[in-house]
Amino acid sequence: MPGLLQRTLTLVTLSSLTAMASAANLYKVEMLVFANQNGIGVNEEYWPDIAPADVSGAVFPRSWDGYPLQAFEELPRNDLRLSADASRLARSGEYKVLYHSGWLQSIGSKSQARPVRIKASTEGYELDGSISIYRNRFLHAQPSLQLSSHGSMQPTLSETDSSDRYSPAAWLLQDARRMRSNEIHYIDHPHMGVLLIIRPVGN
Repeated sequence: MPGLLQRTLTLVTLSSLTAMASAANLYKVEMLVFANQNGIGVNEEYWPDIAPADVSGAVFPRSWDGYPLQAFEELPRNDLRLSADASRLARSGEYKVLYHSGWLQSIGSKSQARPVRIKASTEGYELDGSISIYRNRFLHAQPSLQLSSHGSMQPTLSETDSSDRYSPAAWLLQDARRMRSNEIHYIDHPHMGVLLIIRPVGN
């Protein structure tokens, strides 16, 4: 009987430690992506054609379904910290909010990182891509986002046809950013911007 009790206590302790370790790796990620409407014009010099965003293996956060939150589940609107920033950007007239959402995820080593799909379509803009987040000594975020503007067209040259063709202008944002938790980080680009905050669960 004492041996059975000891084994039971050991299993309960190990289970608690595993749960604590798992909780320590859980973070709330919130991302706000916006277009710089002053930076997108018909008379500017366009970037070369870019390939579609590589979103292989990326997971879409699923809709919030109440508490408790599950991995890769969206945060409820009242748990978002960047709502005031989104409102200010929308009121400015210079920027267009394309994407604002948050989700729960476990963050481990770089080899364990699973990209999260970021996709939005709104009033002439198409946004697609992903973000990978991992933890070493610090948190590291690697967004890869492609923005297309149907209001701006760029010339496209065909190898078999010398005539001018036009396609929606597109730009790529790729970055690798070292971060601290609970701090808002701004990732800049001539045509778009990203606000990102990562909070440990419990904050």
